[in-house]
Amino acid sequence: MKGILALLLVAIFLLPACSPGAGEGGLLDKRQVLNMNPDADYVELENGEVYTHGAEWVYEKSLTKGAKIAEVEKGMASDLPVGTILYESKEIPAILISEYDGKTKRYHLAMGE
Repeated sequence: MKGILALLLVAIFLLPACSPGAGEGGLLDKRQVLNMNPDADYVELENGEVYTHGAEWVYEKSLTKGAKIAEVEKGMASDLPVGTILYESKEIPAILISEYDGKTKRYHLAMGE
């Protein structure tokens, strides 16, 4: 019985550590984002902040372009072409709006649990 209890306690503490993003509180860096999703569509700004694409809730918000914050350079983004303009959204600064070839994509700040 003690063995089962000990095994249960070990499982309780180890299993949460196995889930992607667990213990990754705060802002995530590129390594952490790619560790959780090797195919992630991301943008990394010069200050190290990483934004990811793909969350549906980002498109449910009514957002307008704010200030231009960057232009994508080589190695800065996984899917966006070099020269893409990145804007901060006026309503939610943690969301970037990208524009290229008449297309718009939204990226949200990558944060852990």
